[in-house]
Amino acid sequence: MDLNEVRAQIDRIDPRLRELLMERLNCSYQVARAKAEAGETQIYRADREAAILKKLSQGVPPERLAGYRSVVRKIMETSRMYQYHLLYDWNEEVFDPLVEGLKIPPRSSTVTVRVTREDHPNAMASILSMIGDYGFNMERMELISEDKDRRTVTFDLVIRGDLNEREMKTLMFQLSGECLHFKILGAAK
Repeated sequence: MDLNEVRAQIDRIDPRLRELLMERLNCSYQVARAKAEAGETQIYRADREAAILKKLSQGVPPERLAGYRSVVRKIMETSRMYQYHLLYDWNEEVFDPLVEGLKIPPRSSTVTVRVTREDHPNAMASILSMIGDYGFNMERMELISEDKDRRTVTFDLVIRGDLNEREMKTLMFQLSGECLHFKILGAAK
C-alpha cells in the first residue's frame, strides 16, 4: 500500500472508532444514572480498571502493548470524566463538602489542592492529564511527602482557574473521587 491508500484506510476506520466510543459513552451514561439513583458517587475503581486493562491487553503484541494500554486507559479516563460531569450536573451539592469551611472569593485565578495518590507509574500523569482535559493549566506542582511504606505520594497542585465555575467544580469532584486523600487548600484572586 502506498501512503494515500493507508490514509484512506485510516479514514474508513476512524468513523467506526467514533461510533464505538459513542456507544461506550452511552453505557457510561447508564452507569452514572444507576449510581445516581442508588445515591452512589464513587466512579473510580482502580481494581476494576486494572483487571479490565489486564484482560484487554492479552494477546496484544509486546511492541504495541504500551501504546495500546495508553489508549485503553484514556478511554476509561474519558468515561469517568463523563460520569463525574453527569453526577455533578444532576446534583451540584456533591461539591459542597469539598469547600466546607473555606472562604472562596467571588472570582479566583488559582485553586490550590493537596492530593495523595498511590506511587505507581502514571499515577500523577493521569491527574495532570485530567486537569488538562478539563481545560485548565498547572501553575505549580510540589511534592509534599513520599510514604515508602504505604507506597503513596502527596503533592500540592496550583491550578489556574476559577473555583466558582462548573468545570472547575466538576474537576474538584473528580479529583476527590480519584485520590486516596484530597483537600482544597484555597482559592486566590
